[in-house]
Amino acid sequence: MTALVTLQPNANASSRQLSGALFVLLSAAAIAVVPTAARLAFEAGSNTLTVVTLRGVIGVALMAAVTVLSRQSFSVPRAALLPCIAAGLAYALMSYGFFGSVAYIPVSLAVLIYFTHPLLLAVFAHRRGIEPLTSRKLGLGLAVLTGLALALGPALGELDAIGVGLAAVASVAVCAMILFSARAQRHATSTQVNLHMTAVTVVVFVAVTTTANAWEFPTAMLGWLGVAVAGVGVTVGLLAFFAAFRLIGPVRATMISSVEPLLGILVAVAVLGERFSPAQWAGVGVVVAALVLFEAPVRRPPPQRPD
Repeated sequence: MTALVTLQPNANASSRQLSGALFVLLSAAAIAVVPTAARLAFEAGSNTLTVVTLRGVIGVALMAAVTVLSRQSFSVPRAALLPCIAAGLAYALMSYGFFGSVAYIPVSLAVLIYFTHPLLLAVFAHRRGIEPLTSRKLGLGLAVLTGLALALGPALGELDAIGVGLAAVASVAVCAMILFSARAQRHATSTQVNLHMTAVTVVVFVAVTTTANAWEFPTAMLGWLGVAVAGVGVTVGLLAFFAAFRLIGPVRATMISSVEPLLGILVAVAVLGERFSPAQWAGVGVVVAALVLFEAPVRRPPPQRPD
């Protein structure tokens, strides 16, 4: 009986770690379909601002439905509301920075710069004493970034300073969004935080799209299907990602989310018929191996008994 009682906390901890990792993988899989779905909308005559705004509207509607069905309150304490607003503004800045960057640099390079944010977040958490960044974790984080570089195969060419800068802004902004969201979840549920954060982002994009007179709706049913899939994908992705925060923390959840661009590429291969080179497959292997090692427990030598 004593042995069972002693092992129970470890079993619970392992279960939480596994559940958190699965939530992140669900999030990555859901968000991975968004670029391909958005492309269907673009090919049907829509534009970036319209698609980003509409997917946010769908997200707010779905999160509101989840809030009602789960009998949660729409209101949150002031201690959660202010971080939610800050997270929403950061999310809007991240979206603008990322989508703006692809007008100046290749998408693959924009994605690579954007996915420096797991390392940035880990460094920030280390400096704030939230979570230590060991040399092992740093090395594996750099290995993930190297694998992404191989898998994405960014065409460097002539680097445009504006495009690189916008992608870097997106990387920093998503770190801010994650940190503010994690703070808000101390006082509210994941669904409540997502709902308020996304609502703020939608208000910003509705204002920007209307002011710029940039509304361009899809002209074909397949385009509207793409918008719907993008909205559902982002909603499921955010809810699952934020749920993982409570189980494994924002730093580990963000590092595991590095599989997202790989899954996005695989979706493009399956749906759009894009081809993958051997070097890209090698990059996928590097990322997967590094993340497996990142999640693997570090074996410490047993304490030596005094003579």
